[in-house]
Amino acid sequence: MKKIVLATLCLIFKLATASAQSDSLVMDEHNKYIYYQVVAQPATSADSLQARALTFAKKAFETSKLKFKDSDKGTIRATGGVLVSKKSSVAMHEDARIDYTMTIEVKDNRYRYWFTDFVIVPYARDRYANFVPVTGKNVALENGLSTLSKKDLDGYMAKLFANVKNIGNKLTTYMKAPVAPVKKEVKKTSIPATNW
Repeated sequence: MKKIVLATLCLIFKLATASAQSDSLVMDEHNKYIYYQVVAQPATSADSLQARALTFAKKAFETSKLKFKDSDKGTIRATGGVLVSKKSSVAMHEDARIDYTMTIEVKDNRYRYWFTDFVIVPYARDRYANFVPVTGKNVALENGLSTLSKKDLDGYMAKLFANVKNIGNKLTTYMKAPVAPVKKEVKKTSIPATNW
């Protein structure tokens, strides 16, 4: 009886671990970090999903957090970044910004989105005591251990994961809400009194 209970607990633990790992930053086939999700949206056309994704890209966040880049048929691209703060002896300050690229692709009844191209842009104090980006010191997230400690990199990745998960949740909300049709403006034509 104890063996059955132990085997059941082990199975439950493995299933819980596997499901937790599917919703995280993972390495893709190019050895780059990626956050990838596929979402089913039954009874929704690709055109409708494209319109909803465009609405999300243009209106969901201010341009400092997510900036719309371009759109093809079925594909939308945006760039963004998340600031990572660090506690000093006195207060919190910006330690780095992690830039990324977001891609949304739509098809009938489903869409997918992913975040990739993560780049760490370090911040340093300038002569006016403001924390500003350091030029020329950008590091890909995959190579983060070359310039950061394991603890700092884990903190960066936790903050980044929370940010991309939040954006993904907001995208899901936008994709469920129908977009109001664009009203066509009716031009009024006037006929001059001299022409009859």
